[in-house]
Amino acid sequence: MTTKKLTLEIEESLYEQLERVAEMSEESKETIAIRIIAGRLPSVARQAQELKEMLDSITPDQLHGEIGLEEAVDRDFI
Repeated sequence: MTTKKLTLEIEESLYEQLERVAEMSEESKETIAIRIIAGRLPSVARQAQELKEMLDSITPDQLHGEIGLEEAVDRDFI
């Protein structure tokens, strides 16, 4: 299997959680992180695809122009 290297910077609290899970499972932090990514990635990919399909299905006639909120907001502060 071909592999690629990925370097991440994460919040300290997240790192500490990852470290605790690694210690409890007696696995490396890297292995735990890979398992989490592999488990969540299909769902994230599906959600991204669904969003792309929804955005792609928008036609120009479904869009509206500016709705003029600036005028209403300006009047409220005068």
